[in-house]
Amino acid sequence: MDKSILASHGTTLTQIGQVIANAVLDNGGTNEDTKRILSDENLRNKIAGLVLDGVTINQILRPLSSGETLTIPACDGTQTLAQAKETFLAYLDPDFKNWGLDKQGNPTEEMKVRVYEMVKNATSAQMLGSLGNDRDKLCLTQHQIKTFCEKHANWFRANSYGIFFPFKVEDQFFVVRVHMYSGNLFANIFWFDDSNMWRAGNQHRVVVPQLGV
Repeated sequence: MDKSILASHGTTLTQIGQVIANAVLDNGGTNEDTKRILSDENLRNKIAGLVLDGVTINQILRPLSSGETLTIPACDGTQTLAQAKETFLAYLDPDFKNWGLDKQGNPTEEMKVRVYEMVKNATSAQMLGSLGNDRDKLCLTQHQIKTFCEKHANWFRANSYGIFFPFKVEDQFFVVRVHMYSGNLFANIFWFDDSNMWRAGNQHRVVVPQLGV
């Protein structure tokens, strides 16, 4: 196990072992059991490997909402962004209609989502690709995006700092950029693979499903 990789996440093998040892005590284990775990580097290596299998070494985005449970309630999929004028009062991009995106989606159950913030300049594809290669798993429905904007308006900031939401219509992938303008929401549509380079200095954010949940 490469300890430098763990260190980049602020984690050491000893810390991992300590977490497991504490769990053993909490579940009726003895001090001797914990000592055995803390002294067994091979065991800690195996545990660290399992941990890193589920970790993306991400130099483009940093998590913002890790300490908070953000959810989007169940949606029936009938609401589209092209029809969401009452949500996006500042501006609603006409390309939602011009590009043929005014199409209903599938119903969804309540979903946990996470918010990330850019720390390195990137295109939309690079930014979202840093979270995983399966684009379908990164996408929300249009109804879910609209609902997040209404339910979690506190995550939007002034000064045009945007939040990106990936979504899909048929077999095409897109990104919605929403920001606050004069107290109201402003929505633009971009192709997922648009070549525009977004600047990390603007602290753009991304909302995606909480992967693995």
